[in-house]
Amino acid sequence: MGAQRNTEQRIMEAAEKIFLEKGYILSTTTLIAKEAGVTHAMLHYYFRTKEQIFIKVFNKNLGELTSSLRPIMKIDRPVWETLEEGIELFFDFLNTHRQLAALIYDVINYNPQLLESYIQSFGGLKNRMFEHHKEMLENEIKSGRINPISIEQIIYDIVTMNMTVFMSITTMKNIINLPSEEIDQFIANQKSEIISKIHYRLYGKLY
Repeated sequence: MGAQRNTEQRIMEAAEKIFLEKGYILSTTTLIAKEAGVTHAMLHYYFRTKEQIFIKVFNKNLGELTSSLRPIMKIDRPVWETLEEGIELFFDFLNTHRQLAALIYDVINYNPQLLESYIQSFGGLKNRMFEHHKEMLENEIKSGRINPISIEQIIYDIVTMNMTVFMSITTMKNIINLPSEEIDQFIANQKSEIISKIHYRLYGKLY
């Protein structure tokens, strides 16, 4: 059993590397098997399809993200404090997985059914995580403390703004001729910009 787990782990690590480097479409089970140092037949013993491997890799990354977000979802505190920390945690997660946003975009464009089916299976967990905070948001709106907005719109804005930073960073680096040694500071500034924009959308003033 130990040898089997080690082999499966090697395949997983190789798959994540190939997916992130080449994107979903250009990644093949042949490339993954070669990177893992196993035969093609051995890879298919553990994973029948590329889609199956991708979902397991995606599960791993999503698990890391939800684990980091779960503590703030359980704390009963002001809406903005939860949102601000959520934005920061999500941004920092993408910053440590800089190729992940482009991979997700690749799947959305070329195999949207795969992502749609995954999101449907994830729906129950999503509802459990956000239902309480949806109610908190609605109460804030009714009290007049924040501008009217749905939690779905907030999530959409946070996800798209965060992901756009890391999907476009190489292009923007070339367009604005940003030196490599300044890229980390540029990314940090983008996090502050996103927080200010979300705060302005909710409260009508810059944060």
